Amino acid sequence: MNERRDIEVLFAAAFIAAPWAAAAQPVKDAAFAAEQQEADYRVIAARCGTPAFEKAFFNQSRAAVNAGLISKNRPAADVEKSITALRRSPFVLVAAPTDCPAQLKQLSELQKSRSALIHTARGRKAAAR
Repeated sequence: MNERRDIEVLFAAAFIAAPWAAAAQPVKDAAFAAEQQEADYRVIAARCGTPAFEKAFFNQSRAAVNAGLISKNRPAADVEKSITALRRSPFVLVAAPTDCPAQLKQLSELQKSRSALIHTARGRKAAAR
């Protein structure tokens, strides 16, 4: 009799825990997607941009990671390792050199929008200390 009750308790616990496990998965996928996109941005900057543009974009990207704009709930070092590991081939992301001007325009707009966010996030971190 106790064995049957134990099995029922296990099934009930699994039934109760299942929605929480399913709800946690999209958060992980969203963090992965943001890191993958950041890795793609860095590859596009390297493939299409000048060395000066690539360096400026990379530095701003690292600042965004350190400010917590890419992944808020993970340490910056872990996010950087993940971004480095997720880098894809530049030929997959930018098929032809004729695609570069549009990609560079998008990256320039991203830089402008991030600039203010990075300074705001740095101010919040300094105030929290």
